[in-house]
Amino acid sequence: MLRIPCPKCHKISYTADVESFYSCNHCGFIFSGKYGPDRRQESRTEKAIPLVLSYQNRDFEAHTFDLSEKGVGIKISGRPPIKVGAVLNLIIGDPPIVAKVMWVKKLSDGALAGLRRLN
Repeated sequence: MLRIPCPKCHKISYTADVESFYSCNHCGFIFSGKYGPDRRQESRTEKAIPLVLSYQNRDFEAHTFDLSEKGVGIKISGRPPIKVGAVLNLIIGDPPIVAKVMWVKKLSDGALAGLRRLN
């Protein structure tokens, strides 16, 4: 376990994962030990919507894990070669979502990606 101070109240919390965002046990402020305060201004909705992602002439099974007005988080199965800066078309509804990859976290069974909506 790692000790991390809250950027707002400066009280100590403990975590095993400094990359994930969570709320301070003392004041409720949302932050990550690695990335600092959560900079998103809109609320997120946790929702798993299955989709197929086409990238570089390959199809990958994926699903959303959270949605907001300006972004979407997806979990991709397999070994996707997706890189930060890539623009993806996600067919979730009508019209499709066009989004730019802002971050990618490789997992043993796939990857997580944070996307910013462009449309």
